[in-house]
Amino acid sequence: MEMYSDPEYRRLSKGYSLPDGSKRVYCFHVRKTAGTSLFMSFMALAGEDPMEVWRRITASRLQRTSSAGLAFASNDRMVLAHGAYFFGRSHRPFAEQPLPPGTFTVTILRDPVERVRSYFDYLVAGDDPGMPGRVSGRQRQLAAAGFDAFLDRAPVDGLLTQLAMFSGRLDISEATDRIGSCSSVFFTEDFEVGLARLGRRLALPLVPYRIRVTSERSVLTDQQLERLRTRMEPEYELLRRLHASGIATLGATGAP
Repeated sequence: MEMYSDPEYRRLSKGYSLPDGSKRVYCFHVRKTAGTSLFMSFMALAGEDPMEVWRRITASRLQRTSSAGLAFASNDRMVLAHGAYFFGRSHRPFAEQPLPPGTFTVTILRDPVERVRSYFDYLVAGDDPGMPGRVSGRQRQLAAAGFDAFLDRAPVDGLLTQLAMFSGRLDISEATDRIGSCSSVFFTEDFEVGLARLGRRLALPLVPYRIRVTSERSVLTDQQLERLRTRMEPEYELLRRLHASGIATLGATGAP
């Protein structure tokens, strides 16, 4: 247990205090919703090149590092559960990542069709060679035979990723409640406005970084778009419920 929360990180984390009394920030990171950009914005607070901070994290056995007194953690379940960090994130589903009390939680959502299109384009293009945590060859194979084959091959949680993040059963009511329990929710489409609002809430000078933005956009037929739209209907129903509950609305910056 000591290895997950060693004295250096415990000492650093004791000094963290956010305006609402929280001790750390954690992001439920849904792929292709600008979660990596959010990660970069927090890492940049230390004044160091955030890409260098990220490289140290990916090189670390426990997926963590510190920079100018701020500790950052990514992916390791036990490190994130112990809470000795300033900002942490992972793609792990809500129910599978324990977090300590006093954690300010944030998630970013996106129009479901646009998120899947972006994910497909990302798999086709891959990452720049120097990018930490690059997309795997196995993942890229999902898109190797074109969009129709991608829809056939992609696992359900690879398409309905926003819903699956907050409900392993893909239960829309459960996901709505869990997203509603997050401290902050906003949308990729309003990233800069949402980030500025988050910065004001946390009293942090967050500056937007856009990374992993795929410049090449796939051209989909009307039939492919309709097929995708039908597959994504559970997530559109999730967005309708979030709107009806006053939790978050696509085109706005989410709950106050």
